[in-house]
Amino acid sequence: MHSLQCVLQVQRSLKWGPLVTVSSLLLRTCRAHSSLPSTANPSRERQENGIQDFSSRLATGPTFQHFLRSASAPQEKPSSPEAEDPPPYLTEEELLGRQRKVYLETYGCQMNVNDTEIAWSILQKSGYLRTNNVQEADVILLVTCSIREKAEQTIWNRLHQLKTLKTKRLRSRTPLRIGIL
Repeated sequence: MHSLQCVLQVQRSLKWGPLVTVSSLLLRTCRAHSSLPSTANPSRERQENGIQDFSSRLATGPTFQHFLRSASAPQEKPSSPEAEDPPPYLTEEELLGRQRKVYLETYGCQMNVNDTEIAWSILQKSGYLRTNNVQEADVILLVTCSIREKAEQTIWNRLHQLKTLKTKRLRSRTPLRIGIL
């Protein structure tokens, strides 16, 4: 009789005690070194095969990136510049930045910061330059939402300051434009 089969018979006849532990250990060792299939614990073997089968299916299945791509909304193709019609009250030449400098001030919440970045990207594409110095700006834009009374008063105060800056500007320079978004 093969040694593995002997150990198997002994293990089945033992119900408890130290010999059961020793025989289990011996059985595992024999299984590891034997070429015969084990029938001692068929459910465990099925579990291991099931795990291996699941692992192989998982390895060859779709990746996490596949699910992310499938779940995301379809991306719109960026429209070409010639496809956009300018507003009827503006000419093409008026839309050109011609290296004019823009100073942007943002008041309020994170949405206003986002609006500022959107406005800047549009201006940048049109040829404007950004400056952090209000004195050298040709265009000043204040980005805000006047939901609260204090926020509105802050903007009015800032507009009075900028109006003073505009009147003191040399006539030889490009006229200062002030806007509120």
